[in-house]
Amino acid sequence: MSLAKTIYLFRCGESGLYAFTADPSGHVLPSRIYPQIRWRFERCVTLRPDENSLKHKIASKILDAIAEHGFHLTHAAVNAEHCTTL
Repeated sequence: MSLAKTIYLFRCGESGLYAFTADPSGHVLPSRIYPQIRWRFERCVTLRPDENSLKHKIASKILDAIAEHGFHLTHAAVNAEHCTTL
């Protein structure tokens, strides 16, 4: 990760389920899990290179998932640092 990268954080309704994606519209996010699922944009996240930080490890994991699947799902009850430290 050599340059700053902007990704987008969405939240599934009022639940603790969050998704990171490079798609600002959120259209790539899974919607067939439950018919009434609604993703709501929360905020932009700018990731900057800093290979010696915990943020770098988290960001690398998220970016790898986005590259492979188009998004990265996380739940605040399990990975609160994904939503709060980035």
